[in-house]
Amino acid sequence: MQKHDSWTEEEHNKLIELKGKGLSYQQIADELTRTYCTLFTFDGVRNRYRYFKDKEPQETPPYKETTEILHDGTHKSDKLLRMSSEQSKDVNYLLKAHGFDVDEWELVSARNNIWNAYSKQDGVQTLYSSKITVKPKTNEFNFDRFIEIIQKTKPARPITFKGILKQEKTYLHIPLFDMHFGNSRLEHYKDTLREIVHLLEETYHEVLFIVGQDLLHNDNFKGQTANGTPIDKVNMIKAWEEADTFYTTLISKALEKSPKVTVIYSKGNHDESMSWGFVKMLEAKFGHQVNFDTSFRERKAYMLGLNFIGTTHGDKNRTNIASNFSVEFPEMWARATTREVYMGHLHRKRVTKPIEVVNDSRGVIVRELGTGNEIDGYHDDHGYTLAHQEFEIFEYTERKKKRIHYV
Repeated sequence: MQKHDSWTEEEHNKLIELKGKGLSYQQIADELTRTYCTLFTFDGVRNRYRYFKDKEPQETPPYKETTEILHDGTHKSDKLLRMSSEQSKDVNYLLKAHGFDVDEWELVSARNNIWNAYSKQDGVQTLYSSKITVKPKTNEFNFDRFIEIIQKTKPARPITFKGILKQEKTYLHIPLFDMHFGNSRLEHYKDTLREIVHLLEETYHEVLFIVGQDLLHNDNFKGQTANGTPIDKVNMIKAWEEADTFYTTLISKALEKSPKVTVIYSKGNHDESMSWGFVKMLEAKFGHQVNFDTSFRERKAYMLGLNFIGTTHGDKNRTNIASNFSVEFPEMWARATTREVYMGHLHRKRVTKPIEVVNDSRGVIVRELGTGNEIDGYHDDHGYTLAHQEFEIFEYTERKKKRIHYV
């Protein structure tokens, strides 16, 4: 058999492969001899491997990526990135590459150094050791993105009713007051959302949503309430989007299982303008299938069967609230066999029963509804943390309340 005298690329790669499997030089020589029908020797294999091993660059040790949160709220991130020279100067690219939302974070500083890395698989690559410092955006608002969200609102596809009506008429009233999206996150409300969706799997003659009532934490983009009172400034784009996800999910499920769905806008003291706009957005999306009341009244009333449902936020004239409803809605008041008024604002639960109004001996129930929102800094600082964190959903028959669901 002829002795091997020069190496081909294929033979060299086979040598590297066999050595990587842990074979000895003699075992490799024997295997190469069998494979290529040429006599490979111990010395020839060893010399070839050692010569090229010394010339081959060493693999770059793994890069240790780090993130750090500082006491002032800034974040530091250190990553190894594959990017071009132009991308290394692009602020938005750097923020995204380090995992930061460009609408919520701004770049404080950046330092990018070339890092030549070697691996057997990819060879030499030019990467960048990228170190950035970022801070949360607090004084900027992306109007263009907010307008884009509004403009993208299109009528939802008609939802086919798939429920089965029962002989007994039942109604579901969903008054979710003081949700304060922006201060409270959708993640916080995921259990509430799941439990209400479960309730909506049943078929009701009608489902009533009261939307507003401090749905959003701010009424503008300056961190103010409807009266201009300065409060914690929140990300209103995120608050709007999460509130949209929440209510779109519920209204869609209600349309699927119940033949009639009604949405009433109710003013709050934090967000009366923004929530009104939000409900108008829902109307643009679902108005072809859902009944909407978007009028800008302080007090509103609605009939679910023969049940009088009154609603107001409760930040004005709480003392004589029942009298206001009896005077402002006399026809509905007279027809009703059950009368209930719902208000929020104080983030606590209280029921007053009965309140005698004029000569109506049957009275009316006035309910102060609690909330399941996240406790903000103001309530935590002042110790207002003792109220039950839950919402109440009310189910009615044609003439009276049937049960209360706590979610």
